[in-house]
Amino acid sequence: MKGLLLKEIYVMFKNNKISMIVIPLFSLFGIFNKQFMFVMLIPVLLSMLTLGTMTYDELSRWNSFAQCMPVERKSIVSSKYITMVLMALTGSVIVSAVHFIQSMIQNTVDIRSTGLMALASFALALVVPCLSIPLNFKFGTTNGRIFYLIIAGVICGVIPAMVMSDSKKFTSKAMKLFSNFPAFFALSIVVIIAVIAVSWLVSIRIYERKEL
Repeated sequence: MKGLLLKEIYVMFKNNKISMIVIPLFSLFGIFNKQFMFVMLIPVLLSMLTLGTMTYDELSRWNSFAQCMPVERKSIVSSKYITMVLMALTGSVIVSAVHFIQSMIQNTVDIRSTGLMALASFALALVVPCLSIPLNFKFGTTNGRIFYLIIAGVICGVIPAMVMSDSKKFTSKAMKLFSNFPAFFALSIVVIIAVIAVSWLVSIRIYERKEL
């Protein structure tokens, strides 16, 4: 597993050097220009680097080569998810640090607000990879991207419509949940873990049955 993780990290940083320049620029821009939305994109950019490694694996025929090595398919899948989570966590730490620094500059330090930003950025970073990784394993990175766009389009069209159809009820429930911060934080962690676990199990099932 250690070798697989090192391989993932090496491929990511070797082929995505531009991202290493964008991330500090986004951080500085968020601190000095009060445009925090740019900072929130950092975990998303980092976690999506995992999808890039799948493209390089496909182009280099890594998956076929790996079958000649004493490596279980489950380990190959797990290395993707561990890398994804590590990148998302790294991005969340950056978001927390930038938010805290910005709050200190504005003299509005709020630990709960910083924690909420970290949690939101972490969850946001996992949406695309958790949906895309199983699709990439099943259909390949090119076709998987097409299926992801279709599913994302349906979700983006249905969920806002459901919320807007009964916005008052949705708002009241959301406010009630946010008011109990510890419960909201704990529930969010459980949901995030469940989403990662489901995506991971689906990917393992797909990859173990796939002919390479």
